[in-house]
Amino acid sequence: MLRSTYLPLAAMVSLAGGASAMAADLPVYVKARPTATVPLWTGFYAGAHLGYGWGNNQFFDNFPTPDGELDANAAVRGGLMGFQGGYNRQFNRLVLGVEGDFSWTGVRGNFPCFQFGDQVCSAKPEWLGSLAGRLGVAYGPALFYVKGGAAWTHDHYTNLATCAGAQPRRRGGIPALCGDLFAGDQTRPGWLFAVGVEYLFAPNWSAKLEYDYMDFGSRSVPFFDGGSGFFTEDIRQKMHVIKAGVNYHFDWGPNAGVPAHSGGYGGAGKPLNVDAAGRVLAFSGFDVSKSSYSGYAGTMISPFADLDTSGLRYYMLGDAGAYKYSAGGRSIRGTYESGDVLAGYGFEGNYYSINLLAGLNAANHTLSAIDPENRVQGTVIGAKVRADAWVNPTPRTLTYGEAEYSTAFRTYYARAKLGYDLTNRTGIFVGPELVALGDERFNHWRFGAHLTQMKFGWFQFDLSAGYAHDSIVGNGAYGTVEVSTHF
Repeated sequence: MLRSTYLPLAAMVSLAGGASAMAADLPVYVKARPTATVPLWTGFYAGAHLGYGWGNNQFFDNFPTPDGELDANAAVRGGLMGFQGGYNRQFNRLVLGVEGDFSWTGVRGNFPCFQFGDQVCSAKPEWLGSLAGRLGVAYGPALFYVKGGAAWTHDHYTNLATCAGAQPRRRGGIPALCGDLFAGDQTRPGWLFAVGVEYLFAPNWSAKLEYDYMDFGSRSVPFFDGGSGFFTEDIRQKMHVIKAGVNYHFDWGPNAGVPAHSGGYGGAGKPLNVDAAGRVLAFSGFDVSKSSYSGYAGTMISPFADLDTSGLRYYMLGDAGAYKYSAGGRSIRGTYESGDVLAGYGFEGNYYSINLLAGLNAANHTLSAIDPENRVQGTVIGAKVRADAWVNPTPRTLTYGEAEYSTAFRTYYARAKLGYDLTNRTGIFVGPELVALGDERFNHWRFGAHLTQMKFGWFQFDLSAGYAHDSIVGNGAYGTVEVSTHF
């Protein structure tokens, strides 16, 4: 593992004291320079948040003729989690920036709708996203800001005529199809206004509290029953969100995340440990197999020391992809988005690296058609655990393993690799790998070969490919490309 040495603080104080003593004999008078305000907020940042959302959905009749009759006026509410990232530029106390965020939500509502057939509807914003400008005023380590820009949501609606009560079964020539489930999905744009406060509580780290108002206007939503049944409904939607989050400010600029003085955080400052291993590992990859593909990006952060030192770890991952399978004689296409926010401890030694992590996972699956047999639909937020271990038994051998499990759709993933350095001790390992993954819908395993730790400049590339068996789509092949760097 990489290790670094740097000049002890006591030595720097001694050198500075010696220079002051020599200068004290010189009869020179120098006018004090004005104290410059260090721009605490300038630079890139990324983080995660938890929150609570509530809103209103109004259903207006527009089928077969748009008469504008109110069919439902319902509330939705629930928790959410997600990521945010952006860039700030500070000019004295003024801070300008741009920020994007994405949230998986458990916001939902079930309510009576229409006035015939004893119908029940549901509304669920499965995710929320925004891209907005920020304008803030800084007071020491605190930032007060407003935010405005574009917003998006993906909604899932259902309608079911229960015919369980005394309501008529027909109205205006339109029958209630008793027991027939209709569903509609729509991604719609809107606008966002937000206010918030953010506070730098430690070097490179800030906490935030924010209120968002989102208006998605009125859109016509088509409903289908998987057969010939079809109708539309005009739906107006507004959302309110309160969220609390944590951001990590990257040292990609001369002053990014550096305090003007240690007292600004209410405690003594610590010199930044500059090490070749860095404090941030950033990684991404792309995976393809029979009838599916996915991409992912994430980071592992060591907040108080370099990654080659045992200590606290923060882990964030975003994952998205698409898949296809057959059900009931139909081809169904699914898309998904998933995110992890984990924390834990890393154990580092000369020949090993072990991380144990736990936290939250959110996943959303959207299907192109109704499939009542598939339980992996919609958005679920669950608990997640993860462990990984990298061991070099000898300088030319590698043993690697990782495993994780989430209660969201009972999703699991495990991978094991053995490697041998066939080169002249350059650290490029070749060998076999075994992978198992799945959820409540499918089980999948792989056996293949890998090429690990090819380095080109700042970046490391890992490749793997081989045979795959899927319980839904059968046998096939797979391939994975991963790239990582640290800073």
